[in-house]
Amino acid sequence: MKKILLMSALAAFVMVFSASVNAQQKASRSEFKDNQKYEKTLNKDLQKKAIKEARREAKVLEKEGFRTPVGKLPIEKQLENSWQKQVEIDTDGNPYWYIASSRAIGGNQQAAALQATNTAKIDLAGQIMTKVSQLIEAKAANNDLGQEEAASLTEVVAASKSVISATLGRTIPLIEVYRTLPNKNVEVMVTLGYSMDAANKVAIRAVRDELAKKSEDLAKELDKLGY
Repeated sequence: MKKILLMSALAAFVMVFSASVNAQQKASRSEFKDNQKYEKTLNKDLQKKAIKEARREAKVLEKEGFRTPVGKLPIEKQLENSWQKQVEIDTDGNPYWYIASSRAIGGNQQAAALQATNTAKIDLAGQIMTKVSQLIEAKAANNDLGQEEAASLTEVVAASKSVISATLGRTIPLIEVYRTLPNKNVEVMVTLGYSMDAANKVAIRAVRDELAKKSEDLAKELDKLGY
């Protein structure tokens, strides 16, 4: 009799537990859908704002005499794409892209475009270096890395701006416009984008290579941080 009662109680517990789990799963799915709906609404609102800002900026640039090179999208479309990239965020509110802009003046369009692009890449490298430094410092602290090792890591990261700049390969040209100045020189404005996740990985590999030149032990310490 006791055995039957025990089995009945156990069965009842299993049924209640299963019902609870199912309810939690349904609630989680519902919450996820609500969050997903919120994210879509948020992104949609930001994109609308980005398009308005792009159109406003396009009119200003056109009044200043800027035009698009042959084969490029119209100014307004380039600006829309750039603004939309700048407002793309994940569910934690982190941006998806590094964005950098630069203007340069040269004797011809090609020379000015090259100078502006290189300056924008240096700007990107600086942004990436700052972010990667923060990531490494945070992980070093969480992993109880020694003070000397942590300081060396930070020092190498701070000195790696030119190295990181040289490793940038997959930058995406978002904007390229130009205008001819009264003195016949050409001014070019460019905006570049770089996937934040991809850039961080490339930068950390570059830092690791620099660390290995200084000390393989330091490079291994970076490996221990999970990069």
